Amino acid sequence: MVIIGVPISPQTEYLLEKFLKNQKEIQEKTRVDVKTVFATEDEQFAKKLRTCCKEYGINCEVILFEAKRPLNAKNRIWNIVAARNAIRDYFLNSNAEYLVFIDSDMIFDPDILNKLIEKVKKGYDVVYNGYLDKDGLGINLTGFGGTLIKRRVMEKIVFRCKENNGRVIDEAVFFEIDLFKMGAKVFRSFLAYNEHHGKTIAICHPRELKLTEKIRNSPYFRVPIHMISATLGYDLLRGIKNAIIKLKKFTL
Repeated sequence: MVIIGVPISPQTEYLLEKFLKNQKEIQEKTRVDVKTVFATEDEQFAKKLRTCCKEYGINCEVILFEAKRPLNAKNRIWNIVAARNAIRDYFLNSNAEYLVFIDSDMIFDPDILNKLIEKVKKGYDVVYNGYLDKDGLGINLTGFGGTLIKRRVMEKIVFRCKENNGRVIDEAVFFEIDLFKMGAKVFRSFLAYNEHHGKTIAICHPRELKLTEKIRNSPYFRVPIHMISATLGYDLLRGIKNAIIKLKKFTL
């Protein structure tokens, strides 16, 4: 069994109908049982989700969570981390073998779970499916927009983040550090078609990684920088990426 974990809020309600239709397609196409678990803080939105999922015939659970934020916290990242940990707890109390995080502002090839499972069965602990940032100018091979995680990994890792004077180191950074420390085998590629919806739609097609992408996304390159970032309280790689994106926008 696979659990799809979806942190969700009313902010992505603009895509809800299309997203739920996509979830139904994914569940029908996947060769093993699938349950979609939504985690939200909004009780009224939770009621709407349950009603909509019933209408679409989606095998789902909607869980409520409460974010525990430090007194000086400013960023919404604490809510996202709390949602992921609520989904993690649900997953560990189930009999599911795999947890797949999918973002609520993304649409996927209905065959995505089959592709992720096929890859993880080759001996990997985590499989990242790459996607484009919402503006289409940057790629993401380390986020949670279609990432499969084995049970043994989730038994050992709890999602966490750090905020320092408004500067954030998100849960994806600490997840990479923790994976490296536990010796997890990780695969990253553009395995399945996906759409990232915002002001525009950033469409990503399956393809092999370029050599430069393989180098930039190697844990031996990324994790030492992440560890420095965690000490400084500033995400160095995100800062570099944002600077490159600004340069691209300037030259367009």
